[in-house]
Amino acid sequence: MYLLTALGFTLFSTIAAQVDPKATNETKNLYKYLKTVSRDETQILIGQQEFTWLGAEGGHPPYLTDTLQHGRFSAWIYGDYQAKTQQPDDLCDVKRMTGSYPAILGMDLGDRSYKPNITSHWLGRRAYERNEIITLSIHFKNPVTGGSPWIGRDKGDTLKTVKRLLPGGDHNSKLNEVLDEVASWAHSFTDSQGKLIPAIFRYLHELNGGWFWWGLNNKAQNTAQELQELYRYTVQYLRDQKGVHNFLYAYSPDKFASKDDYLKTYPGDDYVDIFGMDWYYASPSDLKTTLHRSVKDVVEMAEKRNKVPALTETGYMGDGINKFPNFWQEYILDILKSEPTTKRIAFVHTWSNHCYGNAYCEIWVPYKGHPAESAFVTNFYNDSLTIFSNQLPQSIY
Repeated sequence: MYLLTALGFTLFSTIAAQVDPKATNETKNLYKYLKTVSRDETQILIGQQEFTWLGAEGGHPPYLTDTLQHGRFSAWIYGDYQAKTQQPDDLCDVKRMTGSYPAILGMDLGDRSYKPNITSHWLGRRAYERNEIITLSIHFKNPVTGGSPWIGRDKGDTLKTVKRLLPGGDHNSKLNEVLDEVASWAHSFTDSQGKLIPAIFRYLHELNGGWFWWGLNNKAQNTAQELQELYRYTVQYLRDQKGVHNFLYAYSPDKFASKDDYLKTYPGDDYVDIFGMDWYYASPSDLKTTLHRSVKDVVEMAEKRNKVPALTETGYMGDGINKFPNFWQEYILDILKSEPTTKRIAFVHTWSNHCYGNAYCEIWVPYKGHPAESAFVTNFYNDSLTIFSNQLPQSIY
């Protein structure tokens, strides 16, 4: 595994223009670091959603635990009461296999309330103290209807949702209430010395898909231009009106057919720091060549604009890791290693291992004792290209 060289960090430290010129020094340093990694063909950062909050194996008190279909393996949740007493966050499915946490911790401001949350703040701080990187998504309820982020579950009137949230719309104030809470969360996200912790804010993710109320081609009948305006409005509101200066802003549509298709909802260079892409395998028929082309396109578009490219969500849907134990090498790593351009993706992020009770678990990476554990450790973690927490440089920030 390769660490960032002092020379490499200096080389790119002067070219990291970003969305927020008033960003904190730590946020600027994070962007410089990501820019450097993305121009280095010897390292790709590996992240996972909520890896110290939720897991499928090894649960024990004081964690909330549940023995599920894994037999002796016990799923777990890091509880709010643990955060209130600042208890360790040692459990992590990846760490129990490899000895290391992932390099990037993902959290969501919608799943458990985007209001200041002691658990997300505490686990984020713990990750920051380990020199890891924090990324934020937000699955938030429709401010017009109060319904689910997933538009198919919303029984209210979702027509023209985004237009109604923009300035001049009848629910703009409702959107502002949500953004006020996001700003409050950001202002409260501090280290033990009270300094703001940087985070990548991945707003309106998968906005070209039809499954969220902020998407296209669904009953909301949003337009691409309206989505661009919503993204720009949000950045301006958080940065300029609420004074949030510890965010980097990521644009992350779902699968796309071409570069023009990717840019269809793009809000503009002044509003995006990171060119992301969410790309999941839904079945074996999803072609690896399509992922290769998509990653290459994202890298080329990002480099053309002096931005950071990233694979912001990926994995095999339907617990594909159970069917394809060498998934992370064969379906992801081998594609990224196939040519210099695809090696210049800054990071790869997957979703959380989480369980919903005795009937069902959703698994994206293997856990200790899983049939895919050996392949993950030997062929993915041990590969020189992948960077986990214990391979990060001593100071990113």
